[in-house]
Amino acid sequence: MEEELRCYICKEFYREPVLLPCGHALCRACAVNLQCHVHEVDNSTASSDYQEADKASVSSETDSGVVCGSRPNSYAGTPAAPAYPAPSFTLTCPLCNKQVCLDENGAEGLPPFRVMRTIVERFGGVTGAPPAEEACQMCEGERRAAIVRCEQCSVRYCAGCRDAWHPTRGPLAQHELRTLGTICLDHGSSPVLYCNTCLVPICQCCLTEKHSTHETQPLSSAARAHKTELSQSLQQLSEQAKAMTEYIQLVKGSGDKINESSEELEQQIDQACSEVIHAVEIRRDELLRAARNTRSQTVANMRMLTSQAAQKLREATALLHFSIEALKETDHAAFLQVGNILSVRAQETASKLCSVEPPPAPPALTLDTEPVLRTVRTMNFIECIPPGAPSLAVEACVARGCSCTLAWRPPAPPARAAVRGYVLELDDGLGGPFREVYCGRETVCTIDGLHYASLYSARVKAFNGAGEGPYSEVIGLQTSPVAWFTWDARCGSTAGAGAAAGAAGGAGECGLSLSADGLSARAAGWQPRVALADQPLARGLHYWRLRLDHYDGDADPAFGVARADVARDKMLGSDALGWAMYIDGSRSWFVHGGAHGGRAAGGVAAGCTVGVLLDLTRGTLRFTVDDRPQGEVAFTGLRGAFYPAVSLNRGVAVTLQPGVPPPPELLLSQLSID
Repeated sequence: MEEELRCYICKEFYREPVLLPCGHALCRACAVNLQCHVHEVDNSTASSDYQEADKASVSSETDSGVVCGSRPNSYAGTPAAPAYPAPSFTLTCPLCNKQVCLDENGAEGLPPFRVMRTIVERFGGVTGAPPAEEACQMCEGERRAAIVRCEQCSVRYCAGCRDAWHPTRGPLAQHELRTLGTICLDHGSSPVLYCNTCLVPICQCCLTEKHSTHETQPLSSAARAHKTELSQSLQQLSEQAKAMTEYIQLVKGSGDKINESSEELEQQIDQACSEVIHAVEIRRDELLRAARNTRSQTVANMRMLTSQAAQKLREATALLHFSIEALKETDHAAFLQVGNILSVRAQETASKLCSVEPPPAPPALTLDTEPVLRTVRTMNFIECIPPGAPSLAVEACVARGCSCTLAWRPPAPPARAAVRGYVLELDDGLGGPFREVYCGRETVCTIDGLHYASLYSARVKAFNGAGEGPYSEVIGLQTSPVAWFTWDARCGSTAGAGAAAGAAGGAGECGLSLSADGLSARAAGWQPRVALADQPLARGLHYWRLRLDHYDGDADPAFGVARADVARDKMLGSDALGWAMYIDGSRSWFVHGGAHGGRAAGGVAAGCTVGVLLDLTRGTLRFTVDDRPQGEVAFTGLRGAFYPAVSLNRGVAVTLQPGVPPPPELLLSQLSID
């Protein structure tokens, strides 16, 4: 407990402890040394932000759970004050770094921390001389803190002076000795109530002036309630401290196991290195034998070449001497009989002498030790057991639109240090098998491209050199039931919202022009152009509207859905990859694969809205005009992923309204189909 009784600044027992709004204590002298004067040039800036700073101080005081007095005057501003004057001093708490704004009294005006002073005195600490208004009036020499005040004598006494000068017998027995404690610095009287709104003790005058509309209770009742709450908190703290003590004992008890494990590990290292050294020695002997064999083979080859060359040289020398003797023959006819033959033999022998093999070179070999050295240098420890199961941080896991973010915590020690990475798995949103969506060392992952209106299950596991650990608990994530999308920017150029960029040629002569928010679209030419949404829909019930911002009566816009590779330069529905309704000023048709059908009366005009209801559960597509059904069910048997789509020319401009609820009568008609 001594740590609580020593000042954080001077490290001595508290002397004249004062209470900061954050609940921490300082010696009064230390607080004075820490305060900073606010210069006049800074007053304008400080006063503009002071109201929020004072509110932060009040919040800090409330959060600390410790309050004393009813906002003394040293605080620049009170909760009930109508104005917040500029502070003269500021002080930053050295423990929690919260800033306190003070008036011209500075730290001298901070309230005394009576509880701290009493505990320091009780445990033998020296708290210093009390303030004059709290000191005994009868002490000689060093004054001590008064504990009672006589209402009749109007004198404050410490315990010794009370027994010596004001005994509770004789003529003074009828006097009332009131125990001193916290007093209201505004009115000088003892607080009798506790304001539950402001969380401060108040006197009767404070109740009348500032707290008349607040919820109050007797001071003793509030103290009992707070003491009960503190006792419960201390009980929890005691249990946690007990658990921590057991943990420390467990850590200390594991010392022997660590020593045994270390000795065993050293033996394993010595044995493993001995095996490596033995293997290197065996390999050394094998390489030496191979080098000697290479030398022997090379020497044998050299001897054979020498022998062959010597034989050729002897044959050439013999032919040379024989030919010289033949040249000495004087009988011309006899010489001509062998002269031509000797000449041919001489040429052939000379050719053989020129075609000898080069002498053998020394073996161009060296020992490649880099792989071995690299392996030896990378020798390291590996985990002998897989890690434990991570835990998913449910409070940080969230699904938004068609994406979700998952976060998890590492396994509990000691398995946490052995983790090399994590594997996150997700199912298909329909209760199907899990599949891996992430593998790495991070503990948070965002997955995009999920289906709307789907409940996904997720789990995660950790792995290290020894293998994979168990899975975490499975959690479910519900994607948004309503799809929100815009036009794909790749379908055309982006112009300012509401600007007719297409008409000005900004999107090309026959291209599409999209607004900056991606919701409005218009075409520049008379040739139909198809715009697709930026994401597909594969599950659920979806309804969106398209408002006709411009319609000249001669255009035939088409609304519906399409596959990703639908033809972009034809009316929607002209090929087999589009399902649409095209409509004019008086009637409409359903079109798919170039085939028309389902003619219905009723057209559109500027300002009308065309709605599209895609029910992927039933596989149907329906249309509305101004939220009223337009014809019967247009298409059935739709399966897979579809992009909301529209085809336009320069006579039409539309604005997309995604994610709107379907008309009730349209839903009822859907149910009647079943």
